[in-house]
Amino acid sequence: MSTEAARKYPVFPPFTEWVDAFALLGGWDGRGPLPGIRVEELVHDDEFIVHAELPGLDPERDIDVSVAHGTLTIHAERHPDKREKQRSEFRYGALARAVRLPQGANDDDITAVYEDGVLTVRVGLDPVPTKARHIPIEHRSTARRGRR
Repeated sequence: MSTEAARKYPVFPPFTEWVDAFALLGGWDGRGPLPGIRVEELVHDDEFIVHAELPGLDPERDIDVSVAHGTLTIHAERHPDKREKQRSEFRYGALARAVRLPQGANDDDITAVYEDGVLTVRVGLDPVPTKARHIPIEHRSTARRGRR
């Protein structure tokens, strides 16, 4: 392998990928409440977009998307096949992921589409004022200053 190819494809993944892998297992101790869902977040035009990997699920039966207090929550449940298996590495049961929405997210402008095993959630973004606002300071003086 050339030196240039070795730089493009490191032997070990970046540290952030290791952290993400632990989060997907439910946390550092592996005893987190629910295993995670892999997501990709981006801002495009006036939208915040979240892509979530959820292959093999029925969106009407197995996936729930909700929003509360500036957090988008994706909850899914994978049910085991009724067929008899010899061996399986698939994870069954509940999966969940919470994504903090950016400033200006409009809770009333959210859509979700499931296609080819990927859930795409689009959240409209309202313009956020960038101008700093001056906060007046109220001055109070006490008549008994210095006395205790």
